[in-house]
Amino acid sequence: MKIFFITLFAIITGSFAIAGELTSRDEKDNVKIISGKVIDKNTGEEIAGAEIKIDNKIIYTDLNGDFIASINPKETEVAITFISYNNTKINIEPFSYKKIVIQLEAK
Repeated sequence: MKIFFITLFAIITGSFAIAGELTSRDEKDNVKIISGKVIDKNTGEEIAGAEIKIDNKIIYTDLNGDFIASINPKETEVAITFISYNNTKINIEPFSYKKIVIQLEAK
């Protein structure tokens, strides 16, 4: 029974030590979650599958045109592309908590 408790203690403390090393405090503090929607400028319909480039990440909108991304807390330029639409670039203010609505204009 004594060996069981010693083993359990070793597993639990080892797990905390490993979990603490995976992400540093600085990395956690330097992340902001943003969300938004990509729509057609003329019709207001959602655009599914639009490509969004933020810093060095590429994400895609879901079937409802929605997206979620984590960014560094600084002003970030975002490029949005989709077939048969003009490429669009916007700047995101990371300290705004509003949902971002991006309007793409057809070519």
